[in-house]
Amino acid sequence: MAIDPKQGERDYYSHVGAQGIEHSLGKPFTDDYCPQYLAVMTALFSLMAPPPRRIVEFGCGTGWLSMFLAQRGYEVLGIDISEDAIRHARAAAQARQLKTVEFVACDYESFAGQARFDYAIFHDALHHAESELDALRCAYAALAPGGCVITLEPGEGHSETEASRHAVAKYQVHEKNMPPSHIIKVARQAGFTKHLTLPHPHQINRLLYRRAYHQAVSQSDANGRQFLSVWRTVRELLRWRTDPGLVILWK
Repeated sequence: MAIDPKQGERDYYSHVGAQGIEHSLGKPFTDDYCPQYLAVMTALFSLMAPPPRRIVEFGCGTGWLSMFLAQRGYEVLGIDISEDAIRHARAAAQARQLKTVEFVACDYESFAGQARFDYAIFHDALHHAESELDALRCAYAALAPGGCVITLEPGEGHSETEASRHAVAKYQVHEKNMPPSHIIKVARQAGFTKHLTLPHPHQINRLLYRRAYHQAVSQSDANGRQFLSVWRTVRELLRWRTDPGLVILWK
């Protein structure tokens, strides 16, 4: 039987079980990548103008990020191809009494946004697309004049990881490499005229805010560990490592 990754994306949440749904709804706090997700949220709040603004999140899953954005005061539309995910997202938003977030089951590669959003976000979602070009074209069309897309995606080598191979084999979904260079290339084809690539927020956080400080046996040891962290952070910035990275695309 031929594999249909798009159908795999539709069916994903019907296969992960109650524990998987609970884990997804509890993000970022239920996930081992909690520090990374919180760093992303801080970066998004820093990059975007304060509410009121309109945001569409493509590939929102069960909606944890969309709901956090709504709690900040943004008007948010979460889009996901999985009807199961959207059903859980709606129930969670209702339970939290969130009035400024809406969830719609829709293929984001054919979404008609009518040029009404200030921001479009792909957070760990574009690498699941059948056609990232179609997805970015829909994002472009969904943006109001001057709006922008923000992407945070896995880079080179993602598709070869053990976790990705397992997901493809078990759930028949896409797990693509999605480095900033590829996103920018496709975005140009979709109509975007300006871009910027920044280091992934967690790249800086993990270098500066380290558990290793607790292992210091003296003040001089603690100071030395801090100096090493700062030096590594500066070196990282000078090398301007951007894979994976945060990409901003302006309409």
